Amino acid sequence: IVTPRLENGSSEVIKLQQPFKFFGRTHNQTFVNNNGHLTFTEPLPDYIPLLNSGRDIIAPLWTQLDNRRGGTISCREDRSSAVLALVTAAIDRYFPNITFVATSAFVATWDSVPYQNGEGVTFQVVLVSNTHRSFILINYGDIAETEQMWQAGYSTLDSVHSFTIPVTSAPELSSSSNINVNGRRSFHVDGSPNLPTNFLASGAGDRVNPPNGSSEVIKLQQPFKFFGRTHNQTFVNNNGHLTFTEPLPDYIPLLNSGRDIIAPLWTQLDNRRGGTISCREDRSSAVLALVTAAIDRYFPNITFVATSAFVATWDSVPYQNGEGVVTFQVVLAYNVHRSFILIYYGDVAETGQPWQVSIKFCFSFIAQMPNN
Repeated sequence: IVTPRLENGSSEVIKLQQPFKFFGRTHNQTFVNNNGHLTFTEPLPDYIPLLNSGRDIIAPLWTQLDNRRGGTISCREDRSSAVLALVTAAIDRYFPNITFVATSAFVATWDSVPYQNGEGVTFQVVLVSNTHRSFILINYGDIAETEQMWQAGYSTLDSVHSFTIPVTSAPELSSSSNINVNGRRSFHVDGSPNLPTNFLASGAGDRVNPPNGSSEVIKLQQPFKFFGRTHNQTFVNNNGHLTFTEPLPDYIPLLNSGRDIIAPLWTQLDNRRGGTISCREDRSSAVLALVTAAIDRYFPNITFVATSAFVATWDSVPYQNGEGVVTFQVVLAYNVHRSFILIYYGDVAETGQPWQVSIKFCFSFIAQMPNN
């Protein structure tokens, strides 16, 4: 998409196929403003740079630019395998402690666009994201000196998360870095703690739960056997549990409730206040190899090769009473004959709320019957 050649202009609203998380807020759209910045709720044609302006904003180089005099400002959301591989590799290199696979890259490029009163500049910003994690990559090409006012960085609606790139002249953007690559900067901007490295990373096909209640019914490609019963569907309930025959939005935990239920942490959670609850059935060779290896390690007397993994993740979801947030993941690892549950816990804050987990019973049962 090429933005219009207008003084102080902006693109039309651009709907994002993959929503972008920016320090706790999730944006489904963006605007590319000609004067060198991205906004999310409305266009901002202003040429006087003011990062702390009461809005979410990303500004690789906010100054007065004039694409009527030359150059091109363009953008696209790119989900091609080639581009996703490139940005995934970049994030893995710059943030080695974060397990991440990109599912979207929004690319905005200012190519040889002149200052309002002088020479041109070339730079690019890439919003790299998946369901849980968001990053910014900024690439700088030739950046001419200018006497115009300018700023580079980002800020949030409440200015709590605000950063100005610490250089004294615009050309220094091309020769400096925060990741030891001159002319490139990268930032982790979703606002969530890192998913623990033992968690399965986000993947293609992740579904995000609505702010209230439960997921829609999720049909399983590979049925899941649960103590003699076979289930062809599941529901991911926001309050920390899976059910199979119907959704169960109840927040008062009661495991012995006359239904099949798996509860990694059943308590009152509120994803309206933050965090993400997502799920997918994953049959990719990479994920199946990981869960097969895990089961082989934990149950060495059972011959097992996974053919499906259903992954549900609660990422930095707050308790309803505001005492803190929780991060955990449940994985149903199974094939035609065998079914296992893997539960991973990240940061789980203390709470005075009632809560229950089902894993206590599972572990004691497995310890008594290691060959079952």
